[in-house]
Amino acid sequence: MILKNVIDLRKNIKEHRQNMYELANYKGAAHPDVIKASQQLDKEIVRLQKIIQEIRFFS
Repeated sequence: MILKNVIDLRKNIKEHRQNMYELANYKGAAHPDVIKASQQLDKEIVRLQKIIQEIRFFS
């Protein structure tokens, strides 16, 4: 279950990152849509880091 969550989360991070890059190229780095995409990406990365930290703690 945890492994599937990690795999899904990594996929989401990759997709969010690509979306953010495309938005930044189209609208500019300071555009509100790019900032919102960056914040969403940050949240996903933090979630992944927490899962990895929990796995290491229980190992």
